[in-house]
Amino acid sequence: MSKDTNQPHPTGTGRRTRRPRGSLTREVILDAAEAVAERGFEALSMRAVAGRLGAVPMALYNHFATKEELVAALLDRVLGRFEPEPPTDDWIEDLRRFARAHRRLLAHHAWAVAPIFTNPNPGPGAVRIGEVAFAILRRGELRDAEAIAAFSGLLALNYGWASFTAARNLDPAYGSDEHYDFALEAFVTGLRELRGGPASARAAPPR
Repeated sequence: MSKDTNQPHPTGTGRRTRRPRGSLTREVILDAAEAVAERGFEALSMRAVAGRLGAVPMALYNHFATKEELVAALLDRVLGRFEPEPPTDDWIEDLRRFARAHRRLLAHHAWAVAPIFTNPNPGPGAVRIGEVAFAILRRGELRDAEAIAAFSGLLALNYGWASFTAARNLDPAYGSDEHYDFALEAFVTGLRELRGGPASARAAPPR
């Protein structure tokens, strides 16, 4: 007789309530995986996610063939929450806004910063973020190699900043929004100068 993989193992002499058939969907699993990861990404496992759901680990494999596949889907879900601001007629200002929006995403999901940065297989969410950035950089008339370098530098700034501020109990003088804006302004001013634009035109403080 086949086992119902949605049914957790009984404990003691009683039986747990059976999960409704079909209730274990990809989104339900990802919700549980994110809740586990928020307590510390190193704690994320198929067993931990199944335990949170009241199911056996084998039930998860009906939706995700491996833990790596589950992690990739979870990280793509996070990156899919990136919300770029509407474009303006100033590509440098749009690049500032892009950088700040991306930084906010990472700050809101601090547990995901390291695994996203080291994940070798970026999903559609990462691709979309890159497309938004390259569309802005193309408006600045950067050559392909320059645009790639600029995008890589901006990612390094944001992931490095997020890792720095998340990994330590910082003195309030470090890792502030004001310090980030100073570093970002140095970056975008360099790009503006590279393209022959005015070196000034500082951004207004983020809203």
